[in-house]
Amino acid sequence: MYKNLVSFSGIQNILLTILILAACFTTGCESSSSSRFSTRLLEAFDEGILDLNRTITVTLGEKDGSGITGTATFTEYVGSDSDSTSIGSATIRNFDVEIQDAVPGRKYAAYIYSGNSCDTPGSIWSVDGFKAYPFTTDGDGTGNRSYLVDLTIDTNPSTDIAGKVLIIHEQVGDGDLVDGTQVSCGVISSSE
Repeated sequence: MYKNLVSFSGIQNILLTILILAACFTTGCESSSSSRFSTRLLEAFDEGILDLNRTITVTLGEKDGSGITGTATFTEYVGSDSDSTSIGSATIRNFDVEIQDAVPGRKYAAYIYSGNSCDTPGSIWSVDGFKAYPFTTDGDGTGNRSYLVDLTIDTNPSTDIAGKVLIIHEQVGDGDLVDGTQVSCGVISSSE
């Protein structure tokens, strides 16, 4: 599904980065895996392998008195051609979501909606059929996860997230997360 990741060659650190990215894409990066993924991505950035291109941070406010808040960050990194290492024009897009004050051990999922406000979110929006970003909260009611995504920031109308709405759903009983209660919301604005 992730079409923009190109083959890297050369340094072992680059290969490790690819393995981490592939593992996170396949299984997602949750809890300690999330921090290891973020740490490795930052190391690649510090080593000059990747450059930060764009980022959007979304503040998630409680919805309908849930008390659940959080943040989500969409980050775009591009490959660097520096010194003797040429890795081409790789683009890596990462989506991190974190909520606080949620029910411990409960399943939640982030959904992007086509609307432009939390009051009128529109319908669930998907890119290539991928629409849910699920995660489970820990014993303290905090949930977080990192994903590699095909979403873009202000560049391609069919994958552009700017101006859309991010809503966190809580699973209710054995139901589907998409049918769950909407507990937190924020508008994805490129001006944040």
